[in-house]
Amino acid sequence: MTRALLLFLTGVFFFSLSYAQYGDNGQEASALQQPKRKYTMGRDLLKGTWAVGATFSAKSNKLADEDLLIADINQFSQRAYNIRAEGSYFIRDYLSVGIGVQYNEQRLDLDAGFLNNSYTRDIRSFRRGYGVLGFLKNYIPISSKDVFYITNQTELEYAYENGPSETVRNDVLERKYATKHTVGIGIRPGILIFFTKNFAFDANMGILGFTHYKEDIGYTYPPNNLPKEEDRKADTRNTSTNVNLRFDLLKLGFGFSYYL
Repeated sequence: MTRALLLFLTGVFFFSLSYAQYGDNGQEASALQQPKRKYTMGRDLLKGTWAVGATFSAKSNKLADEDLLIADINQFSQRAYNIRAEGSYFIRDYLSVGIGVQYNEQRLDLDAGFLNNSYTRDIRSFRRGYGVLGFLKNYIPISSKDVFYITNQTELEYAYENGPSETVRNDVLERKYATKHTVGIGIRPGILIFFTKNFAFDANMGILGFTHYKEDIGYTYPPNNLPKEEDRKADTRNTSTNVNLRFDLLKLGFGFSYYL
């Protein structure tokens, strides 16, 4: 997956260079001496500019018959994606302020045995999340015709996530339903490449974040197959404050933006 993303970015880079050369040289006039047509790329991102855009990120993992140190993975499947849409206004040259929304889904299926299969787990979960954010975004031009930019977005986010999960433990079914509220501050650097004067390719990644969340969890068991009293879990609330600095494909977004 990572190799494919690097190849895609390389292709975008060379595609942009070819158009930049086209924009510099133009097309030769035809035999009828028609005026030259010039392909325009890049623009100054000045005060008063509006921008809208969207990015998409996803990841997928699948394993079967894997023997690890403390677990034997019979089947493992994970699929997740995240969609962000944003709008912003440039309050100063190369500095915009904006708001955004996002939506994500995560699915997980795991069938594994632990400690030489002394006990087993069959886990299925599904989560859906929504979020809103406000941000400041800086743009640094790195080419003479303002085609390429380095960007950095500092954002304040609120996210709501909920969903069920089921765990089969020693033939006893345990159902869990969780709701999670998260607030946080994050930094999202990236690159911006203009294809035309108004249309650009956008790639960014959340690499650093400070988050605080509260999660309410409720457990239920089938009345006809209750586990022992000491094995039952009570409803609970978890809170946590974290500083995250790690790479995750769901934090790596690719998309397009339009400037007017």
